[in-house]
This record gives sequence, C-alpha cells and structure tokens, in this order.
Amino acid sequence: MKNIICSLALLLSVSILNADHHKKDESNLKLPTSWKEYLSLKKKQKAFGIWTYRGRTSSMWEGIPEAIEYSHTHTLQMSANGSKILSSEVMKTKDGAILSTGTGMETWDAKRKKIFSSHSGYDGGKLYTGPSELIGIGESAEKWKYTETSSGKTYEVIVTRKTKALNKRSHTFMRVKNPDSSTTSTFTRQPKKKTKK
Repeated sequence: MKNIICSLALLLSVSILNADHHKKDESNLKLPTSWKEYLSLKKKQKAFGIWTYRGRTSSMWEGIPEAIEYSHTHTLQMSANGSKILSSEVMKTKDGAILSTGTGMETWDAKRKKIFSSHSGYDGGKLYTGPSELIGIGESAEKWKYTETSSGKTYEVIVTRKTKALNKRSHTFMRVKNPDSSTTSTFTRQPKKKTKK
C-alpha cells in the first residue's frame, strides 16, 4: 500500500512539473517588435529545414478524411531577399495519392507592426485558404490564430509549434469552438542532401 501511495505521489509530481514546464513555455511567448527580432527567434528555434511526419489523419480538417495512413513533408525556408519565410506542405497516402498540398508565407506588416501569414492549397482536390496572425513567439515555441475556409466552412484554429529537440518539432492544431477536435504531430528534421562536387 505504501509503495502504491509513493508511486501515485511520484506520478502526480511529474504531471505537475510537466504542466508547469508547458505553462512556462506559454508564458515566455511574446509579440516581436520587428522582423529582425522574429527571424532571430525562428533561428534559435532551428525551425528552418525539411521536416517529415508519418501517422493517421484525424477529423481536424474539413477536406481530409479521417484514419488514413499518410506521410507529411513540411518545408520552411527564407525567401531570396530575406523579407519573407516560405513554407510548403505535402500530405501523401501510402500509395502516393496526395491528400493535401499547400504553400504559405510569413512576413512583417510595417503599418500594424505585426507578423502575418497566409496559406492556401488543396485538400482532397478542393481549395482551402486562410490568413494567420502571430499570437506570440519564444525561443522554443510559437502560437498562431489561423482562420481556414475549406469545403464551404470557415473555422478558427489555434496552431502551436514547439521545438522538442535539435531535430524534433511538434505542431498542435486545435479548433477554437471545439477544443476536443485537436491533433498533434511530431516532425523529424531531414538531413541536408550532400551536393556532388
């Protein structure tokens, strides 16, 4: 009995520590005051590169069926002139069919002094579009409010991205009006391909 109580106490303390750690991640988020500051934080996150994930689809997105095995490739890179961050996404089934493909762009709005992003693509062959506004960013996490229009529906999503390790990043998506409808994917950085000399 004593061992059970000690075990429960240990589990509870670990849960509390984890919750405190997540709260600390969230409390460190802030709005950058310039594009330079934002880029500096993205570099500290080591966010740039090619990232991949394998799993099963959820009920999160309107245009994508649930419970399908897929691979997801997410690429994040700077534009040639350094004024934008460009992203691309491809989700494929095991047999190579494309579930979703899209591109996005993050940039600094000098008038409103905020970071904004836009994203568009095709889910199941149907167009989706959506603007995003940065809620906050830190050295290991960032949070956005994304408004997607897809398959005739518009809904808000909170997007949280976290650096888990040097080559691991998680992306969590949660619908604002239905918090139970959420999904988290942990991506692995792909090594850079060596160029032939």
